[in-house]
Amino acid sequence: MPELGGLHNIPDIKALVLFLLKEAGCPMRESRITDILMADGLVEYFDYTQAVEQLLIAGMIDIASLDDPGSYRITKQGLEVEQEYEQQLPHNVKSKTLEALRQDQRLQQEKDQTYAEIAPSESGFTVTCTIREGGETMLSYQILVPDQKDAYYAAERFRENPSLYYQKIMELVMDHNLFKKGEH
Repeated sequence: MPELGGLHNIPDIKALVLFLLKEAGCPMRESRITDILMADGLVEYFDYTQAVEQLLIAGMIDIASLDDPGSYRITKQGLEVEQEYEQQLPHNVKSKTLEALRQDQRLQQEKDQTYAEIAPSESGFTVTCTIREGGETMLSYQILVPDQKDAYYAAERFRENPSLYYQKIMELVMDHNLFKKGEH
């Protein structure tokens, strides 16, 4: 059941899906759409799936790529319909949707710029952890671990909080006392 202030009927939910896809400005995976629209209790899952199915049948959204059948994009027809019905969506619903979309986009951008890769090596597995921002590599390091289990663990720890790793490495590197130990 949608929370108070959420949408309860299929036509409104279809308008909201179209609004979200228009505002996103690019194809979106269905899982991301679902997460955004259900984040604040804006829609009920079964109503949402019914709305998406009807939008697909009506040609207002379509599958973005045959290689990725779980991604949708708004069609020209969907844009025309969205313009017509956007004003009927409650302001609070549109605001919550836009806020959830922006947060999702920030997380997606962070994820795209922060990654850990695992590769087998002669002595075990190499984990390469990287943080990029604005086209620049802010941090990249490699560690060698003895087995695949340790490699996945090290990669996951980095992915959970990459900024902490950056902060700790910078503290270590920038510790002026560290460089003065031989100067007494």
